[in-house]
Amino acid sequence: MNRRKWAILVALALTSMLVASGCPPRNDVTPPPNGVREELDISALVGQWVYSAHSNILLLPAQRDNCVACHDGGAFAGGLNEVAAIERDFFVSIDCRACHSGQGMELLAAGTVDLPTAEGVGGGSGAQCMACHNSRRTPDINNPERPAPHYSSQADVFTASGGLRAEGFDYGSTTAHSELTNSCVDCHMTMGEGGFRQHTFRIDDVQAACGQCHQNITTFNLPAGKDYDGDGEQKGFQDEVTGLLRVLEEAIGAAIGGGSFAVEAGRIRFMDAAGEPLAEVPNEVYQAAFNHVLITQDGSLGVHNPIYTVQLLQQAYRALTGNDVPNATMI
Repeated sequence: MNRRKWAILVALALTSMLVASGCPPRNDVTPPPNGVREELDISALVGQWVYSAHSNILLLPAQRDNCVACHDGGAFAGGLNEVAAIERDFFVSIDCRACHSGQGMELLAAGTVDLPTAEGVGGGSGAQCMACHNSRRTPDINNPERPAPHYSSQADVFTASGGLRAEGFDYGSTTAHSELTNSCVDCHMTMGEGGFRQHTFRIDDVQAACGQCHQNITTFNLPAGKDYDGDGEQKGFQDEVTGLLRVLEEAIGAAIGGGSFAVEAGRIRFMDAAGEPLAEVPNEVYQAAFNHVLITQDGSLGVHNPIYTVQLLQQAYRALTGNDVPNATMI
């Protein structure tokens, strides 16, 4: 049985259970009067979830202590960090129970979450998302193991709390995004039919997600205010960030004699021009690579926090080379 069929079977089973019991009310929906719970047809929501990344069961991390806390829906709901604490002999994806019971509901009610890089972050219902979508560790430029940020590092960028910062520079943040009432949820779970938020977790309709602030928007790649990557063109913002990532990657390669870097087993590995591992690299090289990985794995190409993204990359280049990004507008 392939993974898609398995996901559909799991979804149908969950649908049956939830329809029988009634779906827990969302924190921003007025519950029925007198405590009456109406039966709800949530098949459309489950159908959306089935085709989302959350329905995929990532077995390798789910079978590890600590990792299981975010890679198994039941473990997340129960706040479990050890595989042995799970009272079943199989793993589940990030399913209904993850968000609508246990720890998930507690985060919804609290609206705040502690991250490795920041405590008491206010995110409304999006606090639930940020509990797992963060880099999992506090960056330390002196760590000889050269750990990489975890691949789901969106909260670090969104809150402008992650990354390896340059000393003596006052980083900014795009507060219009960070001050959204429900943070991630306001954009990634727009309202659909029946007053329920969509459960693909993708932004399929940019106007629905961003149109309240960006009138007549048709693309995430809005025109950039300046030329941030120094290529002589003022392009779309995501294009500028892509250019900055390229410039920084080239600078890292030059600093290690034409070498390269990659994430392997949770660490940033550096190789020389012949592809041989480098035992040590200067802190500035690690700082630049860490920030490059952070922004790359955030996945939004700066949309989550435009100001912080540009500054983090530009200042990493400056710390590495001693110079501003050539011909670029530094912010």
